[in-house]
Amino acid sequence: MIKTIIINRPVSDAELTDIELLVEEGARVFTLSRGEALDFGEPLVITPEEKSQINYQAMDEVLQFGDLPIGDQTVADLFRIDNASVWHYHKFRIYFAVRNLMYFLQPLRQKFSSFENHIWYVSPEVRYCRNLFTDVEYHFPEEEPKSSFNFNILFSYIFLIKVRCWKYWFFNKKKPEYLLYMTEKYSTVMDKKTLKNKSGHHILEYLISELDSRFALLTEVLMPKPKGKSDYSFSRKQYQRSLNNCPKIFLEGFMVAGMFNKTVRQSTRSAKRTLRMAYPLVREIQLTVIQQLSLEVFRSLHSSSGFFLFRYFAARRFFANSGIKAVIAGDENSPLTKSLLDAAKFCGIKTIGMQHGTMHDLHPAYLFTPNDRMNHVMPDLTLTWGKYWEQFLIEKGNYPTDSVISVGQIRTDIIPVITKAENRKQANPTERILFASQPQRDPELRYQAAFDVFKAAQKLPNTQLIVKLHPREFADSAYYTAIATEAGCKNYVIDKTSDLYQLIASCDVLITCFSTVGTETVYFYKPLIILDHLKQDIMGYVAEGVAFQATDAASLATTLSLIFRGTLRVDRLKYNSFILKYAYQIDGKVAQRCIEAITTADSILQN
Repeated sequence: MIKTIIINRPVSDAELTDIELLVEEGARVFTLSRGEALDFGEPLVITPEEKSQINYQAMDEVLQFGDLPIGDQTVADLFRIDNASVWHYHKFRIYFAVRNLMYFLQPLRQKFSSFENHIWYVSPEVRYCRNLFTDVEYHFPEEEPKSSFNFNILFSYIFLIKVRCWKYWFFNKKKPEYLLYMTEKYSTVMDKKTLKNKSGHHILEYLISELDSRFALLTEVLMPKPKGKSDYSFSRKQYQRSLNNCPKIFLEGFMVAGMFNKTVRQSTRSAKRTLRMAYPLVREIQLTVIQQLSLEVFRSLHSSSGFFLFRYFAARRFFANSGIKAVIAGDENSPLTKSLLDAAKFCGIKTIGMQHGTMHDLHPAYLFTPNDRMNHVMPDLTLTWGKYWEQFLIEKGNYPTDSVISVGQIRTDIIPVITKAENRKQANPTERILFASQPQRDPELRYQAAFDVFKAAQKLPNTQLIVKLHPREFADSAYYTAIATEAGCKNYVIDKTSDLYQLIASCDVLITCFSTVGTETVYFYKPLIILDHLKQDIMGYVAEGVAFQATDAASLATTLSLIFRGTLRVDRLKYNSFILKYAYQIDGKVAQRCIEAITTADSILQN
C-alpha cells in the first residue's frame, strides 16, 4: 500500500531518514504551513478566508455541543454538579483548542476522502485526533529535556501560602457585606493623585481605592510554574492584610481548610466519578467532527475539572452562613473565578460580573445559549462599559435583559487627570509607535503580527517602536527580540514596567490586533491601527471609523507614514460617538457608579 505522509512540525534527522526511505518506496509527502519545507513535499495551505470560516463554524458547534440532548438532559446538564457547570469552566479553552485543530484538519479533509495508510508527523496538540482517526499512524516529537525544577520559586510560594493561611485563621475578623474577588498579581499603575507609578491591580485599582467599610477583598496568589519559564513575581503586597485600606480575606485559608475537611474531599471525589461516568454517554450520540474533538479536549481536562470542583466545594463551605450579600469579580467566566461564583450562588449570594475586556462574536467567555440563560449560568448582574456591550450580551450572549447595566470602564477614571497633565508637556520630535502585544492562540498569527510591526517600524526613520507586553507575556521578551532581529528592526524598546495609559497618552499612534487597548486608545483621541491579517474587523473598530486597517507589513508601513504626514487623521466626531456608545462616560466617576450598582443590586434585579 502506498503511504501518505503528513508533516506539520519540524522533523528530526532520524525521522527525515525514515521519510526519505518511504518516499523511495512511493510514499507521497504533504507539508502544512507549520511543517518542514521539504524538497519532495507538496504544501497544503489554509487561506485566511478558510481560517475565518473555521473560526465561526467552531464557535457555533462548540456552543451547540453543550445543548445536545442526552435523554431528558443536555450535555451541559450531564456535566453539572449542583451549581457547578463544569462544561462552562472549560468552554473557552476547548474552543481555541478545537479551532486550531481544525486549522490542521481542514486542508486534509479537503484533500483526502479517507486517512487510511496515513502517517502523520504532528505536534502534541494533535493527540486529540487519535480516537477519531484510528487509521492514522501518529508520530509525535520526542519529549524535550525536562526543565530544571525551580525550588526557590516553589519554596517562596509555600512560605507565602503559610503566612497567608496563618493570617486568615488568626486575624480574619472582617465580616463584610460584599466581597470583591481578585488574584494578587500586581503591575505598574498610576496614582490618581500624584500621577506617579506604583504597584497595583491593572484593572481594579481605582475601584479598590473607593471601597468603603462594607467591602473586603477575597484574594489569592496563583501558584507559579516550578518548571520552565515563569512570569511570576512576588510582592510585599501579597503579605499585607489590606490593599488601599480595604481589608483582605485570603482565599488560601479556606482552600487549605477544605483539604482537611472530610465532606469537601468526599464531595469532590463523588463529583469526579459522576463526570467520569458521563463521558461514555456523550460518545454514544451523533457528533460532528468539531464536537467529537470538543469531547476529547474536555475529557483530557478531567484533572482540572477535579481541581475546580474542589474549589467549588471548599468555597461553598466558606460562603455558608457568611452573611455576604454579593460576590463581585472581573473575568467572571474563567474557571478559577466561576467555580467561586457558582459556590456563592448555591448559598443564595448574588454574583456580579464586571466587564474586563472587549467582547465579540468569537469570544466564547461571553457567548451563551438560551438553555444557559434558563439555567442561570451567567452572573446575576453584569456591569458593562457602555450601551453597546449591554446589547451585545443581551442579543448575542443570551444574557437576561434585566441582568446587564452600563457603568463605564474603571480604568478610565485616570484619563481626565493624565490627559490634563500630558497636554502640558512639550512635543517629542521622534514619532512614537506603541504596539500592544497579545498572546494570540494562533501561533502563526501571533508571530506574523509581531514580525509585520517590527518590519514596518524598521522602514520608518525618526520613529521609536515601543512594544508594550501583555501581562501574560512578561516572560516573552526573548521571543519578541528574536523576531525584531529577524525583521532587521533596531529602533524599538520592550516595555514591561510603564503604565499602559501613560504610554497611550504619550504615543503618536497605537497598533494592536483586536485588543481592548484599541478601545482605550480611542478614549485618548489617538490614531489607532488594527493589524488584521484575516480582514475580520472582529472588534468593529474599522467599521466604526475609529481605526485604520492594515493587513501586512507593507500596508502597515504605508498607513503609519500617512498618519505621521497628517494625511490620515482622527475623526473626532466618530471618536465622540464611539465613546458614547462603548464607554458610557469618561468622567472619572466609574468606580462610584460601580459601587452604587453593587450595593443596590437587589433593587436593580427586581426592576
